[in-house]
Amino acid sequence: MIICSVTCADNLHEAKMMARAVKYHMPYAWIVICLMERTIHPAAVNVPWFDEVVLAKDLEIPRFEGSIFKYSLLEAVTSIKPKFLCSLFERYPHEQNVIFMDTDIIAYAPFDDLLAALEQHPILLSPHRMEPTPEPLGYLQHGIFNTGFLALRRSEESLRFLEWWGQRLYSYCHYHAPFFVDQKWVDLAPAFFDIKVWKHPGYNVAAWNLHEKCRKIVREEEGYFWLENDFPFVCYHYSGMHGMLQYCMDQWIPDKSNPLYHLLQAYVDELEVMGMNELSEVPWSYDYYLDGSPISIEERKAYGKNVQAFESGIDPFLGRSEVQSENGDEWL
Repeated sequence: MIICSVTCADNLHEAKMMARAVKYHMPYAWIVICLMERTIHPAAVNVPWFDEVVLAKDLEIPRFEGSIFKYSLLEAVTSIKPKFLCSLFERYPHEQNVIFMDTDIIAYAPFDDLLAALEQHPILLSPHRMEPTPEPLGYLQHGIFNTGFLALRRSEESLRFLEWWGQRLYSYCHYHAPFFVDQKWVDLAPAFFDIKVWKHPGYNVAAWNLHEKCRKIVREEEGYFWLENDFPFVCYHYSGMHGMLQYCMDQWIPDKSNPLYHLLQAYVDELEVMGMNELSEVPWSYDYYLDGSPISIEERKAYGKNVQAFESGIDPFLGRSEVQSENGDEWL
């Protein structure tokens, strides 16, 4: 089993925490981290919980520099996810299962139920919510499924899905509506592919589903947590650490003795140990031209609209003047 994630240098502290927890509960898992950076940052070297670190630019994505220049950091990181997953199946032919996890997901138990489900289904998608909510507009904005956590079994169906998904993210992985990066595209996937909507309440517990009764922790036994109907509490998605998560916990779990508050505090403490204060300040290497000058949002948008500049095949990170001299066309 391969567990993987895509990140940038400024988020390596989270990646290390995710990988450490996985190795604790599933030492047999092979962990691969893909860095959306020009070079491998020193903080990603000799990490005991990383089995391999690869660079996004080495995934053999056609016109890689041009494909990501139009994107922000979040968009670029998300856009290469399908290609990364596909490359893992290619490079590890003996591995049957590949699981993608955002770096802010922490495992608290082995993925036994998920691996059993993968024996019956090639693709597992995790819905944001499993119970109706009085506020349905989130579905329309963010999509039905949370693609920060998904699992695939080696199969023609999985590869077809990744090819279809990747083609769309190559050009249309924008944060703004109607895309919400990679997630709204996946709303269409169950109509096209053999996909299992993975409704296990113990996976991908997050701010957006804490109101659901099926997600409530009811007991702790020997370091593991259990939900109603004997479902194990398997992994917690710490998305929204800058306010949304705390707000939702206060709103839906007012009892401060709930184990989730202890887990949150432990998570915050470990972020500092893993180097958050230093790493979070590391600038994204693709936020700059090769000469070191910064790239503006306007320049990214203009390039994204200029089909001729992209099709020229010239690396846009060389700078506008170099591309213009070769291509004879302004971006703006």
